[in-house]
Amino acid sequence: MSEDRVGIRGFVDPSIPGFSAIIKQRYADFIVNEVDQQNETVRLTSYELPTLSAEQAQQSQERSQAKEEADQANAAISDDDKLAELSALLDDDTEIMDQIKKMLSSYGNDLQFVNLKAQEDKAKRTEIHKLVKERFSRRMVSETVDGVIRLRMHQKKDNFDTRSKTKIDIWKEMGGEFCRFCLFKENRETMEAINFLTGALRVPGKVFTIAGTKDRRGVTSQWVTAHKVKAERLVGLNKSLRNMRLGNFSYVSRGLKLGDLKGNRFMITLRNRFGTGSVGTHEVGAAVLRAEWETAVNLIMKPRPGEGSDLEKAREHWAEHKDPKEALKLFPKRWVAETQILWSFQKAGHLRSPIDAFNNIPRNLRLMYLHAYQSYVWNHMVTERIRLFGVDKPIVGDLVAEDKSALDVLEEIEDEREGPSSSSSSSSSSSSSRGGNVNHVRAKVLTEEDVDQYTIYDVILPMPGLDVIYPTHVIGDKYKELMVKDGLDPYKMRHPNKEYSLPGSYRTLVNKPENVEWEIMRYNEANVPLTLTDLEKLEGKSKPEGVPDGKYLALILNLTLKSSQYATMAIREVCKQDTSAAFQSALNPVEATASADGSSEVAAAAAAAAAGPTVVEEETKKDDEDSGSLSKRGIEQVDGSEADPEAKTIKE
Repeated sequence: MSEDRVGIRGFVDPSIPGFSAIIKQRYADFIVNEVDQQNETVRLTSYELPTLSAEQAQQSQERSQAKEEADQANAAISDDDKLAELSALLDDDTEIMDQIKKMLSSYGNDLQFVNLKAQEDKAKRTEIHKLVKERFSRRMVSETVDGVIRLRMHQKKDNFDTRSKTKIDIWKEMGGEFCRFCLFKENRETMEAINFLTGALRVPGKVFTIAGTKDRRGVTSQWVTAHKVKAERLVGLNKSLRNMRLGNFSYVSRGLKLGDLKGNRFMITLRNRFGTGSVGTHEVGAAVLRAEWETAVNLIMKPRPGEGSDLEKAREHWAEHKDPKEALKLFPKRWVAETQILWSFQKAGHLRSPIDAFNNIPRNLRLMYLHAYQSYVWNHMVTERIRLFGVDKPIVGDLVAEDKSALDVLEEIEDEREGPSSSSSSSSSSSSSRGGNVNHVRAKVLTEEDVDQYTIYDVILPMPGLDVIYPTHVIGDKYKELMVKDGLDPYKMRHPNKEYSLPGSYRTLVNKPENVEWEIMRYNEANVPLTLTDLEKLEGKSKPEGVPDGKYLALILNLTLKSSQYATMAIREVCKQDTSAAFQSALNPVEATASADGSSEVAAAAAAAAAGPTVVEEETKKDDEDSGSLSKRGIEQVDGSEADPEAKTIKE
């Protein structure tokens, strides 16, 4: 899956030279920490259980004191006075009151329960329940049976009634019904991790909510909220978790929703590679938008090279036999879309309903395919906007947001499987936007009168949908030209299934990373760790130290990006090289030296990348050209190492 194939072709400034670099050689070379809405960076620092704050402890004490005072006050009231209060509330119905007294005096032996007369006034029904609970606690209880209030004697089982106020008070006392915790994971998809937790705790998937998904190929830390799950249960899972840890527990009153974050803090060591796969999620998305369900399912399930022997075997078995039961035994469970499709087919007993199979995929993942197609179109349009008009300033016909702050409220939807080299990366600029939908962002077209009031950082481009407008210059026409090839029309995005009728959104053309820091480190072993993860810091490990005259050279970048922006696009702009799987694999010295068949093809590709051919200006770059040709010099190459003479000249 090359960048060119998904429309990522240009650079903000092609005149600035780049250098070849390997991204994600180790998972720890790509560390991502979520930045929450309070602008705090989420880090795993503790496994301690939450304790009550001073304010919570005071509130708890006040509630206990109030309850004790209420109990004392109730004890001081005589039974006759309590019955008089109840009688007044029941409109002094002597027949009903006689039955209640008979039931109480015989402890339920002579009369087991008393049905009150039907009461239409909801407020009065509430008063009756409240009075019975306060004045006759542990003697008599009220309940509603067939729409009528029934009074009966208190029983032991009533002490464990989950509807009692005691249960609610427990969560309030702790701070809220949601346990918020830091999910630390390495080389795992966010939804895969959540699915594991739901299985381990035996709770529904809706119990857990997140602000956004994080890369699979990397080490990430993010907030997760769990509804009415105690921290003790969560921390107990740590001993059985693989490549995951849970910590920094607290109780909050509100669960997370998608988009509840400011952005992400990245620590990236430039020396590795991305995931593989030759089927773009945008192709699946286009099929869904055309309501071609069989095509969509076949694209998800089809064999593809480079995924590993086990997965290739599973896909080939399905392609040949179409036996969901046997295929399920072969597919790794972490491949959620594939396994859910197979479960649906197995349950149905036939393959005649691909729409049901597709709809069995979790909703977030289903919508990811559509967002990926939006991003695919967006990538092409950004490339065209930069190619035709550059990035110096806005032009007449560009779009800007009427309220720029609304653009910060983004729903983060990320294609974790293919990574930033896939169709879900949405830019050819210094930091790109990902697929996602944002409502309530109104755009306007720039005119001669107001174009000078804005900068290039204000320019936005639409992700196709029902509720967006398009630039009025040539880029608006190019949306239609591109989408017609996929059998779609940007002005007719209403889908037969309402769930797939996307409103659309807007993304800024160019963004700036914040809080950028960097350091250079030399080292001798190609795969040695160069940074510390949150878990390693928590375990007290020492920070790796560089070797002054080391054989290799690494660049360690720290930067913060807003929600729905890709760090890899910022790296791409710096390096001026392809970020796709094939190109990164060729650069990886570990893989090049470990070629199983002894082929020199990978090594030759790495050498060619390090040599850095002449820069090709964007205006003359052909569609089928490998964008890797824009790399300039090898960052992993240092003085004294063997190199192509041209590469050394460029470096010097």
